[in-house]
Amino acid sequence: MAAKRRSNGEGSFWQLEDKTWVYQVTVGRKEDGSLKRKSFKGRTKAICKQRKEEWEAEQQALKQSEEAKIQQQDDVEEQRRMLGHSIESEALFAETFMAWLKLYKSPPTRKPSTYASYIDTYNTHFAEFFGPMPLYAITQDVVQDYYQKKQLNGARKDGKKGGLSPKTIRNHHMILKDFFSYAQKKYKLDENPTLETTRPEVVTPEMRVLSPSEMEIFMEEVLRETQRIAILTDLFVGFRVGELLALNISDFNLERQTLTVNKNLIRVDTIALSLDNPNIRILNYNPDKKTHLIVQSTPKTKSSNREISISDGLCELLIRHIFTLANSVWPNPENLLFPSTKGTYIDPKSFEIRLTAVSKRCEIRKVNPHALRHTMATRLAEERVPLNIVQGILGHASLETTKKYLHKNEDVEREAIETMSDYLDMNKLAAAPKLSGTKKRGKFSGIVLPDFSKEQKNIPPESA
Repeated sequence: MAAKRRSNGEGSFWQLEDKTWVYQVTVGRKEDGSLKRKSFKGRTKAICKQRKEEWEAEQQALKQSEEAKIQQQDDVEEQRRMLGHSIESEALFAETFMAWLKLYKSPPTRKPSTYASYIDTYNTHFAEFFGPMPLYAITQDVVQDYYQKKQLNGARKDGKKGGLSPKTIRNHHMILKDFFSYAQKKYKLDENPTLETTRPEVVTPEMRVLSPSEMEIFMEEVLRETQRIAILTDLFVGFRVGELLALNISDFNLERQTLTVNKNLIRVDTIALSLDNPNIRILNYNPDKKTHLIVQSTPKTKSSNREISISDGLCELLIRHIFTLANSVWPNPENLLFPSTKGTYIDPKSFEIRLTAVSKRCEIRKVNPHALRHTMATRLAEERVPLNIVQGILGHASLETTKKYLHKNEDVEREAIETMSDYLDMNKLAAAPKLSGTKKRGKFSGIVLPDFSKEQKNIPPESA
């Protein structure tokens, strides 16, 4: 008698040597047209069939879920077609921008000073213009209108009439561009509305640089200042003001005759502070204060961490300064190289105010800390110091940044052009001395500096 024919999809059974059963069914065809089979193993035929049915139920559920997902996408697309934008893009700029700022631009991902500047930009400029708008409504034309209006009437923080500078508008553009790039994916925007906008051309203003004659007048007047050594040091090493005022005496190495930059002193808005940020130290924290001085354990950039050699003259000046502190009544519990009269960190703003006062007494154009930095860089360039050496001293990340600090001196330029003819004398070229290695600095290595962090004695130490 012939065997009963199996129904379509019924599959076949066979028994393995270990007495377990295998149930195999056809579930479709492969790309090459051959049959695609699925096997189920069990102790009995019934268990095999049960497992097959469970698998089929799972497949059916997956199919339904996929169909539902496709239907949902179709519904969303239909809704998007009717509205002209996605539901997600109806979120307000005020909410989404601040959430993005906190998630991606806050400490410790960014430095408190950077985060504070973003918050300030939002509160002063973005909030009024973009804040209540849904994201889909912020088009290229809207952003362009913002740039245009800010050029004409920028609502400047200093209260002066007129628009924002091209550089400030460029900075606003970079923030908005970064945010809308994120919002394109997060809130399903059709495009980044900042990409095709136009901004005013940034013309780098000529920075204030003291001429050699101005330097002489300025230095003579600086000697009347309480913080004269700090100001003179800044002029001759070109540190950023926060780097200078954050220096400890331990950053002054007598054996190597160097100063080391490894931290930065800045004032930031309290709202931008993260109390558990291990990279900052908040000075005299009070939640009711609008701003705080903080010491960042890292300077402005990675390249800002540096150790620079200083001259014999400056080294001797700093040594005398430190021993003068030791013989004064000034407290210095932080062991600072340039403490205030109260033994605290000098506020960078106070330092700048003193430079302005010196400028007025000298009757010269205003000098700020950055002018001292540019002046030092310019003097180095006039002395033919290689650009990469100047870059290291200033702590710049790129040579392009350093080039902006090198300012023209017509007298030096003319002299340099005239002396080029000397290089054509082959006899002089052949007789030129060879370069020797850098000399080691050890002139002051035997001096032991006072340590102000130790317990203060009633009798001040004697002068060396």
